[in-house]
Amino acid sequence: MERMQSCITDSNSPNDDHWMTLDGPAMSGGGVKHAVHWFRRDLRLHDNASLLAAARQADNLRCVFLLDCQLERHQQHRYLAANKWRFLVDCLRDLDESLRRLGSRLFVVRGQPLEAFRRLLPLWGASHLSFEEDCTPLGRDRDSAVTKLAHELGVTVLRGCSQTLYSQQVLMQASGGELPLTFAKFHRLLLTVGSPPAPCPSLQDEAATLPPPPPPLTPQLHPGFHRGLSNSFSNNNKTSSSSNGNTCNAASFIDEDAFNLPTLGELGLDQDEANYQPTPVLIRGGETEALARLTRHMERRSWVATYGGKPRYQSQLLMPSGTCLSSHLAFGCLSPKLVYAQLTDLYRKIKGGSSAQPPPLHIYGELLWREYLYLTAHANPNFDRLEGNPMCLPIPWCRDQAAFGAWSTARTGVPWIDAIMTQIRLEGWAHPYCRYSAVAFLTRGHLFQNWEDGAKLFEQLLIDAEWPTNNGLWLWMSGSAFFQAFGCAYSPVIAGRKLDPQGDYIRHYLPQLARLPTRYLHEPWLAPPAVQEVAGCIIGRHYPAPMLPDLDEAAESCASRLRA
Repeated sequence: MERMQSCITDSNSPNDDHWMTLDGPAMSGGGVKHAVHWFRRDLRLHDNASLLAAARQADNLRCVFLLDCQLERHQQHRYLAANKWRFLVDCLRDLDESLRRLGSRLFVVRGQPLEAFRRLLPLWGASHLSFEEDCTPLGRDRDSAVTKLAHELGVTVLRGCSQTLYSQQVLMQASGGELPLTFAKFHRLLLTVGSPPAPCPSLQDEAATLPPPPPPLTPQLHPGFHRGLSNSFSNNNKTSSSSNGNTCNAASFIDEDAFNLPTLGELGLDQDEANYQPTPVLIRGGETEALARLTRHMERRSWVATYGGKPRYQSQLLMPSGTCLSSHLAFGCLSPKLVYAQLTDLYRKIKGGSSAQPPPLHIYGELLWREYLYLTAHANPNFDRLEGNPMCLPIPWCRDQAAFGAWSTARTGVPWIDAIMTQIRLEGWAHPYCRYSAVAFLTRGHLFQNWEDGAKLFEQLLIDAEWPTNNGLWLWMSGSAFFQAFGCAYSPVIAGRKLDPQGDYIRHYLPQLARLPTRYLHEPWLAPPAVQEVAGCIIGRHYPAPMLPDLDEAAESCASRLRA
């Protein structure tokens, strides 16, 4: 294996500080070079180093996305996962449109990576496979298996690193192999490492067209056709059933229409089905939308200039906004390096040009917290569970299905918590402050339920849920890792009144409470019967009675169990 590293300090260089890994010979010498780029969590054309390298060197380039055919667990919860599937379809549609403007297209393959590439790479006559590395333990295992398969097939693999700001190997080397277990230590590590690499150029900025995909496959046109058939469909078994009932056969691999974009119906979101409930689409996916949101975000110069001051609490800040970037970062529609670079440039313009002091790290806020959790989780395959997780305290959590069910379906009788869970179910998003309250209430704050169950639900519901960040949130806010502030509980009444003082947020998501006076909105069980009658909301009939008779007593009970 040859490792190529560029460390050019000129920020205008297209290869500025990019780590690239090349397994096999470089794209040189005679013969037609057929490259396949595998899109995963990099659904964009900007800052995509492996795609850029393949586009620069290949004669033919086929861009593919693998859609996992195993949809059963999602089909059991169509309503819950609807927003995530819609977002993915948005991303794929936007990516396909961008590629077509450059003379290419997106090929969507139904199947598992190993099975699909074992058949398709020989069938397509691929000489090179490019992709951006997945930084999670499961993703690295999958990438290693695909790389091993490619070697067996004689295919060179080109890998880039753009899922995070830094290469995790670089950070671990800089820390002497010791994982920074606190955010303060991580901050100190970044001060020694310096700024992350600049994003590489976008394909749209580099060329008017991409290398075209190879011509449609026929036995006469494609030299790898017979080799692919003999390897993939031996013993006269020409079909392989996928888990959703479709079949992948020899003809489907030749038919270019078999690789069209998925429909919502294919993903189990057919609006004609009786058990499907349409949900509002407030966050659109895709690189085009992501870049537009980033532009709007950077127009908020006062936000950057005053970041770190006293936060302002307004109900409208709890609603999805046109500048929210977390979902697009999670799906790879937006590069974290591009966000970092633009924040840096804007800060310097505001504070005095290129001669200004480097921006304080807190300017990058959630971006660095995301980076920290990716680094913390990268070598811990059990980061999403208690058992076998060296970071997680062995807290004897409860598993009460009735309690978890009430929390997850917005039936706790505590308006602040129920409004948050309603928003998450309807929209696939919630403000970080809202998530903190929901997590704390379920775990160390009041219900003392196992954080693993809540993390799994959030992963399914939240569009922006990433494996490291979502599980890191639950480890943190449950008091299981990172810090253990057992005496500090998030009161759902105090937090609600602080973040939603006029009750606009609660009224929006719990309209049955809309007519209650604001003084009773966060504790409706205290409203006199006459007030409830006038408001048209009888507690216990139109809205659940609180599942916990005394919130303070429940909080103290949880704190005592944690200190035991």
